[in-house]
Amino acid sequence: MEWLVRGRTVGGLQLYGPDNLLDRETALRLYTRAGAELTGEADHKGMLAEGYLADLAVLSDDYLAVPAEDISRIESVLTITGGKIVYTAAEYEGLAAPLPPIEPHWSPVACYGAYQQSAPSGAAQARAVAEAACDSLEQRRWRMARGGPEILSFRDLDDTCRDGAAARDRQ
Repeated sequence: MEWLVRGRTVGGLQLYGPDNLLDRETALRLYTRAGAELTGEADHKGMLAEGYLADLAVLSDDYLAVPAEDISRIESVLTITGGKIVYTAAEYEGLAAPLPPIEPHWSPVACYGAYQQSAPSGAAQARAVAEAACDSLEQRRWRMARGGPEILSFRDLDDTCRDGAAARDRQ
């Protein structure tokens, strides 16, 4: 929806002038109410109201308040479809129901796993890897033998990475 508000492509190319930009409320209405009208479903979709389908998403930021250039960075952290939680992230991670059994039951994926048993995605996975690295005695010994800092927590690791990047930028 950022391109409707800013008139720019993902790459930043200005496509539309100020006279052809939409305010945020109008852009949101085009994606919700107008979409339901277009498909002939406006009597039960397109807005949050009693008797309407309540598919919705909780967003990572306030669409109406973030700077316009940050609209495209907004992500869903909780998605509810058909009254069921179908996607979770950030503070809602783990609330979604477990995935249904794989069909057909004879599928190699059902027999050998992998897809449905993959590691947590995104920030949770990065945090788990970083915390495992911080906790690893072998990793700590290796790092300190090479003159690196003693990292005892995820926050220390984050600070060390940021400090290292800043030092590289100064060179």
